[in-house]
Amino acid sequence: MLTAVSIIAFILILSVVIFIHELGHFLAARRAGVFVEEFALGMGPKLIQFKGKKKSTYTRVDENGEPIEPEVTLYTLRMLPIGGYCKMRGQDEDVPDDHEAMNNKSVKARLLIIAGGSLMNFLLAFLLFFGLAVFQGFPTLEVREVQVGAPGYHAGLQSGDIITHVNGVRTGTFTNLVFLLDMSGGQEQIVRINRGGERIELPITPIRNQHDNYVIGFITGHRYGLLAEPPAEPIAHIQRVNIATGIVAAGENILFHIRTPFTLITRFITRQNMPEGGGIMGPIGIGGEIVAAGQMAAELNFGFVDIALMVVSMMALLNAALGVMNLLPIPALDGARLIFLVIEGIRRRPVPPDKEAVVHLVGLVAILVLAVFIAYRDIMRLI
Repeated sequence: MLTAVSIIAFILILSVVIFIHELGHFLAARRAGVFVEEFALGMGPKLIQFKGKKKSTYTRVDENGEPIEPEVTLYTLRMLPIGGYCKMRGQDEDVPDDHEAMNNKSVKARLLIIAGGSLMNFLLAFLLFFGLAVFQGFPTLEVREVQVGAPGYHAGLQSGDIITHVNGVRTGTFTNLVFLLDMSGGQEQIVRINRGGERIELPITPIRNQHDNYVIGFITGHRYGLLAEPPAEPIAHIQRVNIATGIVAAGENILFHIRTPFTLITRFITRQNMPEGGGIMGPIGIGGEIVAAGQMAAELNFGFVDIALMVVSMMALLNAALGVMNLLPIPALDGARLIFLVIEGIRRRPVPPDKEAVVHLVGLVAILVLAVFIAYRDIMRLI
């Protein structure tokens, strides 16, 4: 029963994330004056459909020269909750003399339409991360206490230090610090700290903890959200989240999730150390993680607020992930379409449609093969 509920929750979360992505394309297309023929959530046969009120302003005629009744946008809900799409006139075909066709719009307008899906995902992720920061709080990069005998202790790390960089890479958030240490592979790292305004660099060699993560051995400070109860005893490090710190935390989280996929891909290609859990994971793997999270919530008797915050966190992560994934320069994804538009802007003429179609077709086949491989790995991991 719990597994079924977790799977349904995952499908609902994924559907919302995809809806937001397609809504970004839809709103950008409407703003650019492109007619949207269909806005669909899900794939496969139609379950529900209704026609919108906005009509096409382009007058079409039949073979006898008689005007055809203007089209209206069709909104559909389809059977398989595994995707969605925003079908725009002139997106994949040449529609001459139609001022509402996407192919007749400027390169700038088409760039905004294609990027609109990811931009909407990033916007929602930012708002969700901001909400989590304000209501839940977050760990800071300030050292509250150094664990005796740990690598940080031997390197001279002190209470009150603020960790700013690892090997020259800015940390930004505690999550990013954990990520950078996990990529160390146990090799010595140059940890830069701010100690009372003075910049100090400490050579520290991380060690593995019981969770198989690399750590340097310190207890972090914390900013408490509106729903978080700080310890009863007075502690000098207790701070509340305000709007400014919430905005900064949300921005840092977005930047982290935008940079991370490119960092992982680069390290995978160059055969460098990969962080714990840094492998590629598909919908099945993500669903398995959500089922595991649901089981953990049941075992720990999470209340409604805790479960709600966990769902919001998952939705924020999936929005950021989908936004980045679609901007990757992979044929058949938005990122590749953006590259073709940039090439068109530089050449002052579009790439021949037949050649672009072949590139996207090859990319689509490669994506499907990769999806099968990832699904197999996810299933084996779950087993």
